[in-house]
Amino acid sequence: MPRLRLPRPIGLRCAATVLCVAVAACGDSDPAVQTAVDAQLSVDSVTAPLSVDISVTRGVVRLTGEVASRDQQRRAVELTRSVRGVENVIDEMRLSDAAIVAAVKQALAADSLVGRIPIEVDSSAGNIRLMSDQTGPDDRARAMEVASKVDGVKHVEDRMR
Repeated sequence: MPRLRLPRPIGLRCAATVLCVAVAACGDSDPAVQTAVDAQLSVDSVTAPLSVDISVTRGVVRLTGEVASRDQQRRAVELTRSVRGVENVIDEMRLSDAAIVAAVKQALAADSLVGRIPIEVDSSAGNIRLMSDQTGPDDRARAMEVASKVDGVKHVEDRMR
């Protein structure tokens, strides 16, 4: 009988799925749950690119790390909840600075008052800095207001002039 060879990524995904099932069948210990959650997240196309830390204590799974979108975050939580042995999920994931900067830039560009003003945006852990040397007081106030409404923004610093 000819042997079926799967392309390497598919073969790895199948192996991860088999490992997930085998681990789940062995019991719901915290290490088994952690391995099963990791396997589940690694085979899903939305969550596979994530670099998320997974810890499990008495069936409570804590997910920490950065995500590129809220949809990716929701999917990771949904998949984690579907794993046998998971009692609860604590979601401590946050949007990446790159995702927040992109969303702030998009919101500023779409605004009728400040959309044509060149404003640089920088972020560190959701703390946004707006920089420009071509703004007036009204422009600065509006840019601060627009940026502060973007999902993931914790604080906005005005470095505009």
